[in-house]
Amino acid sequence: MKVAFITDSSCGVHPDKMKEKGIISLPLQIVLPDQENALLDFVDAPLEKIYEYIEQGIMMSTSIPPLGLINQTFKELKNEGYDAVFCIPINPGLSSCYNALRLSAEEMGLEYIHVDVHTTAELQLYAITRAKEMYDEGKDIYEIKSVIQEMADAGMTFVIPNDLDHLKKGGRLTPLAATLAGLLKIKPVLKIDASCDGKIDVFDKIRTFNKAVDRVVKELKDRGVDESFILRVAQSNGMEHALLTKEKLQEAFPNHEIRIVPLVSVISVHTGLDCIGIQAFKRI
Repeated sequence: MKVAFITDSSCGVHPDKMKEKGIISLPLQIVLPDQENALLDFVDAPLEKIYEYIEQGIMMSTSIPPLGLINQTFKELKNEGYDAVFCIPINPGLSSCYNALRLSAEEMGLEYIHVDVHTTAELQLYAITRAKEMYDEGKDIYEIKSVIQEMADAGMTFVIPNDLDHLKKGGRLTPLAATLAGLLKIKPVLKIDASCDGKIDVFDKIRTFNKAVDRVVKELKDRGVDESFILRVAQSNGMEHALLTKEKLQEAFPNHEIRIVPLVSVISVHTGLDCIGIQAFKRI
């Protein structure tokens, strides 16, 4: 069976770089208010530009890759003799990209093989990269799906936003809730994982950023994170908080190589700047 590997730009890597790995990455769209044409993530809108828009107070939204691009990509794959597409897009709880890919694959007569990673970003990148590597090693595609899905099911993503005004403007916090949270110095800790069907849910509400990170560290330990897990810290133009988070994680997990990476633009658009993400997932 000839299989193509598909993801989208929420994996956090430019589509050209993913192409070098033999993986097709379809760019999601960044939609500016009162603008007729959306920007393609990475292609038209590098991360630095997104940060500039957020700093200027421009409220953006996000959308799936252009349907024309999805259909053209799958049509070309069919013409090139591919039998199936192995797809790991941003999870269905956050985007309808999954359905768009599935419908296009069915229309083109391609078998659609999908893994729901329940989240996005570094876990999504690791999942699609390892899937392609295992395929190149000669592993059975359905065995690969099972292994990757098991890894994704055990993955954990926590988000600590620091710009409550941005969340309020975007409609994700009521004005009253944002004001009270600011006055009381409450830090909402959000989670995105299999336990909440891939939708963003409130994990806890903590009084300070330091204690919020401590709470996440405790949860990671309680859920059995050990040397078999990969740990990542993501930040949206908030390196000071990212370094503090890494320091706390490194103290709790001294044998881990913990990297700080940019928070993907399609998440930063909604959370605002100085947002910290923490991901933990098993190494395959």
